[in-house]
Amino acid sequence: MKIFLILLLSTSFTFNLLGQTEIKTIDKADSLINNKKYNSAFTILEHFDPSNDKPNIVLLKEKIALNYFVMSIMHQIFSFKDIKENENIMEYRGKQGSSDLHYFKIDSVLNRLIKIYPNDCNLYKGLANYYYQVYLCYGNKWINNENEIFKLIAKNDKKVIDNNCANYLTYYVMGFISLSNKEYKKAIPFFLKSIKMDENNADANYNIAYAYLYTNDRTQALIYAKKSLGLYTDTTNKSDAARMIGEIYKELNNNMDAIKYYELANQIQPNNYYNIKPLLNLYIQTNNKNSKNLIQVFFDLDPTNPTIYNDLEAIFDGNGEDSLLTKFYKAQLTQYKDSAIVNGNINFYLGRITLSSNKNEAKKYFLTAKQIFKKIYTSDNQVFKAIDAEIKQTN
Repeated sequence: MKIFLILLLSTSFTFNLLGQTEIKTIDKADSLINNKKYNSAFTILEHFDPSNDKPNIVLLKEKIALNYFVMSIMHQIFSFKDIKENENIMEYRGKQGSSDLHYFKIDSVLNRLIKIYPNDCNLYKGLANYYYQVYLCYGNKWINNENEIFKLIAKNDKKVIDNNCANYLTYYVMGFISLSNKEYKKAIPFFLKSIKMDENNADANYNIAYAYLYTNDRTQALIYAKKSLGLYTDTTNKSDAARMIGEIYKELNNNMDAIKYYELANQIQPNNYYNIKPLLNLYIQTNNKNSKNLIQVFFDLDPTNPTIYNDLEAIFDGNGEDSLLTKFYKAQLTQYKDSAIVNGNINFYLGRITLSSNKNEAKKYFLTAKQIFKKIYTSDNQVFKAIDAEIKQTN
């Protein structure tokens, strides 16, 4: 009996020692991560658990792999680097340099551990997060296509929710998948739960505004879009949020506030095509004094691109202001006199504007455009088919 008791105590001590060693290893790795010694952190975890048998160790390795890699090959092979505390890993990502490679097939490892520990909710959460990061990095260019990745995320996040260990990201990703599948009503409850857990999550607020907008609930859309505008700090997302607010006000026929927020979007991120186009349309529609300057800004974005001309034609024709556009184009012939392609484009689109009112004048513009383009393009270029089709309408 005494021998048995001694053995039992010895076994208990060994398990406790192993547990303490694992905790110390995790603490050491966390300290290294905080000091941006990412390769060293991954290496000590790899040495401690080379067979990937310990869930907590594996999940910490996953954290390093997904957040701090220098290079990733299909999110199955990763390279890491120890960097200085004043550096950012993004400074090294995608650039040539030395870093240590590690083979770490996260989904296979986690799926194996789930069979051993089917009640460990964090393993499902880790697997769902892995597939979400795969989607963000690779989209349809991964081993599985986008729809299959979404199914894998949803399958594991459902397990996380059912086991009551979901966090704001769990619900956000479920909402994101629904939104991507154009299931706007289905997305809203997920985003609401995500926001309840983290009300300062800018993406959740922005995306629920988007979902509400597509379910024709503009009042709620406006509330969350304005909140996301206040939460975003980077110019791209902040500008997108301001533009969404402008769009909502436009749909509510409140042109004054729509202009205010489109102007804000343009102020945050100047020379953004998606900001200037709707703002110019509202300026023309409301006879705004700033329209003249903005037409020039919009045109100067890329006067060689037919999209700019088609957009201007739609905006001015839609507002019955063809004469203003004609006047503007004629002024550009002088300003861009040294650019053959721009002169060719302007003559072609002047012909289109004039076609309904003066076919003879329109024909002159088309023929001028044709002569200019002959000096630039070969005879089989599609532009000549487009010009000839327009000339036929003048006969």
